[in-house]
Amino acid sequence: MRISNENLGALKNKGITVPEYDRSGLKAKIAHIGLGHFHRSHFLTYLDELLSAGLYDGGVFEIDTLPVSPDFIKGLKAQDWMYSVLSLSPDGTRDLRINGPVVGYANGAADPEKVLEILSSPCVDLITLTITEKGYCYRDDIASLDFDNPAIIHDLDSDTPSTAIGFLAAALQMRCKSNHPVTIMSCDNVPENGKMLRKCIAQFCKRKYPEIMEWIESSVAFPCTMVDRITPGTTDEDIIFLKQNFDVDDSCPVHAEAFRQWVIENTFCTPVPDFSRVGALVVDDVRPYELMKIRLLNGSHSALSYPAYMMGIKMVHEAAGNPLIRKFIREMYMEEITRTLPPVPGVDIPLYKDELIERFSNPYIADTILRLASDGSKKISNAILRPLEEGLRNGCEMRAVLLALSIWEYFFIAKDANGEGMPIDDPKKNELEPLAMNPEAFLIHAGLAPDVLPPALSVVENFLDALRKSGVEAVLRDFVSI
Repeated sequence: MRISNENLGALKNKGITVPEYDRSGLKAKIAHIGLGHFHRSHFLTYLDELLSAGLYDGGVFEIDTLPVSPDFIKGLKAQDWMYSVLSLSPDGTRDLRINGPVVGYANGAADPEKVLEILSSPCVDLITLTITEKGYCYRDDIASLDFDNPAIIHDLDSDTPSTAIGFLAAALQMRCKSNHPVTIMSCDNVPENGKMLRKCIAQFCKRKYPEIMEWIESSVAFPCTMVDRITPGTTDEDIIFLKQNFDVDDSCPVHAEAFRQWVIENTFCTPVPDFSRVGALVVDDVRPYELMKIRLLNGSHSALSYPAYMMGIKMVHEAAGNPLIRKFIREMYMEEITRTLPPVPGVDIPLYKDELIERFSNPYIADTILRLASDGSKKISNAILRPLEEGLRNGCEMRAVLLALSIWEYFFIAKDANGEGMPIDDPKKNELEPLAMNPEAFLIHAGLAPDVLPPALSVVENFLDALRKSGVEAVLRDFVSI
């Protein structure tokens, strides 16, 4: 059965949760940039629950700034902008819902005028983003917008933006003229994402729209957030599974773990949905929760992905179930990382770490090791290098973290059984790969702080020697038996 407005009653009769609010009356009060899998499983599910409970009355206009599959958008439109979310628990429990908050779509590459119209609309009180770390064109090493990025150069010189930052800046210039404040909220896994987004917008506008800087300070809010729900990419098998098990014909479904978490900084300047009514946590300070999640979840994902792949493991749940990797991650890596965390209000950290391992072990998610291993230089900078630096400065050994870092460097060197290199998907591949035989140059270019380089370097050099001689599995086995 195809998802559509006219089929919602029949889908409900199958036991599927469907939108029961009046979708025809939804106006776009939210604009979102980045219509990806995670956004559809996370933000739009929270919003759908608010709408279903009668606690909000606005919809979302979706935007992409890069070209996407026309078949995907065509399919979503044919389904009246609805899609399914299949929640999968570790015990095998399945729950299917149809989400309905989306009211329209535009792509900045094809229709920039429509995108700017939506982003500057006085009806839109909230703009959200899930564009991944790369999408902000931000350089961690210099804590600045990357003014050498060709797309940013283009946007500074052109009246037609191409990046999310360029579109937002242009929209703010339009909003300033009509004095329509807005809250802009990043939902990406970036430390202090709101502060980073504010910096990117301010630096861009200072060069292109300096006249609106004072207005931005008084009329635009950039709350920080922490988001969490493991959501792999959809495969053809997922689409077939829905047809065979639920009789649902959906060309753009998502599947995700049942667990989800959202922590939002309470710094809004416009009316926004009260997501706390459906389980989100609204707090004065997001940072403790953010550090916990990025360092323990995202960092552990990176720390297990590279050794797992070189040990022949392709799926995340298989890696988490491997006794060697499991012991290294849970009993050694996570314990060292925990020493760098501040107290997290209301959270039992040992229980949180146990739950992470259970989530990683969920066989129904079918998450791939290579998804976790992509964009390593971006992820590792925040999730591994920063806690490593803090630990070393405080006199901690951090040997498990240094081993994880060494294995990532070894990933650029290692060969498979056929003599082929590892499948590296990294924005800094061309820069880091030639340096992988030179640990000092590699660590410097990866972004490790100079003051902790000497103690880190000697340990990494020893680990790399052992990895080249004996391989990942043997080195891990020796390490966990210490």
